[in-house]
Amino acid sequence: MKILITGATGLVGSRLLESLMMKGYDDIRVLTRDKKFALEKIPFPVELFLWNPKDQYLEAGALDDVEVIIHLAGENIADGRWSAEKKKRILESRLQSSNLLINEIKKNKIPPRKFISSSAVGIYGNRKDEIITTKSSLADDFLATVCKNWEDSVLKSNIPNMKAQCIRTGVVLADSGGALQKMLPAFKAGVAGRIGSGAQYMSWIHIDDLVNQFIFLVENNSHHDVYNGTAPSPVTNIEFTKALGAALKRPTIFPIPSLALKVLFGEMSDILLNGQRVIPAEFLDEGFKFKFGNITEAFRDILKFNNAGETVLKRYQWIDRPSELVFNFFSNENNLEKITPPYLGFKVMGKNTAEITAGTKINYKLKIHGIPLSWKSEISVFEKNKTFTDIQLSGPYKKWVHQHDFINCKKGTLIKDKVVYKLPMGFIGGLVAGYFVNKDIKNIFAYRNTIIKNQFK
Repeated sequence: MKILITGATGLVGSRLLESLMMKGYDDIRVLTRDKKFALEKIPFPVELFLWNPKDQYLEAGALDDVEVIIHLAGENIADGRWSAEKKKRILESRLQSSNLLINEIKKNKIPPRKFISSSAVGIYGNRKDEIITTKSSLADDFLATVCKNWEDSVLKSNIPNMKAQCIRTGVVLADSGGALQKMLPAFKAGVAGRIGSGAQYMSWIHIDDLVNQFIFLVENNSHHDVYNGTAPSPVTNIEFTKALGAALKRPTIFPIPSLALKVLFGEMSDILLNGQRVIPAEFLDEGFKFKFGNITEAFRDILKFNNAGETVLKRYQWIDRPSELVFNFFSNENNLEKITPPYLGFKVMGKNTAEITAGTKINYKLKIHGIPLSWKSEISVFEKNKTFTDIQLSGPYKKWVHQHDFINCKKGTLIKDKVVYKLPMGFIGGLVAGYFVNKDIKNIFAYRNTIIKNQFK
């Protein structure tokens, strides 16, 4: 199945692309305004096609053989005050992109079987504690008007043999980026509290559930045109605030007055002060299963590493070689020296088994910012040609777990690295060195990716 995605480098789009690849959907096409930028941001083997909605330009062949379009592109509504120019960009970015796709589809002899577009629960306006479903009336304020025009451009396209659908998304909670990450510094510092009266409802959703909703519509013969992309248990802002404070073990006693928000953000403050109590009735009726049905479960998952003082890094790299060849290279400890930047002075000193396997212990030496260090690790998991995990037994970190996965993908190998690490000295260690360590590790992976790419040319 060939799937085309717009907005693939955004918060939801990047997680959706990752999830699709992990589920075996490897025939994916991405529309981008800048192929160089997309190549840097997207580590997966996707096809890139240029588009420019403002100029109504779409590269030839972009829609050929596409079965499903997932349309996520649009100006960020929460990025800056809503000036007249900003509001114009918010509306036009959605209408121009949707109209371009629909007009190009009409030129093709065979349309996609599905066109799934994002929308937003802002379409319902401020509804206090009224329970909202897709059958509820719609508002007529700025956000609602944007959403209605956006949806109409897709749902009223009337293209034969193409099912058009929209997901009205709530507040997306994610472990990297999005609204929650903007809130965390104040909450972690204990200087946060309710927004305005706190009585307004927040229709939220864990990013994994939202991504799975898009995939659910891709995989199933779903019947509705419009769905609410929210969790089944919306909460008031006070409940949200208390749940987040409890998850972080921090007080939430400093409210943000409505007037202050209006002064700071102008009309954009409406998205914080207004609320909707939205229920995902259609998804529930069609059997969609939520992984995170309540706010406590969602925060527990998203903050599990944060609360433990741990940092998680995930990296992917696709290599046009079979997994057996790539795995053999990585499971030879001497090759670690090849893929590590020379300035680290990384050297393998020996191991306790002839071949790498579960239980193998390896000794290294290296320099971090010129300081000589020893490192001893153990291979805790080893499954030939598929995965292995090394854990630090002694070294510079309080915790270091590095999982290497080798996934057959598009006649090559998708290398997935997941590193979980914790610095010594707890909060103080993270405060003093966290930024620099994170930057160092990212630079090491960037160097490694370049060497691996050249190694398997």
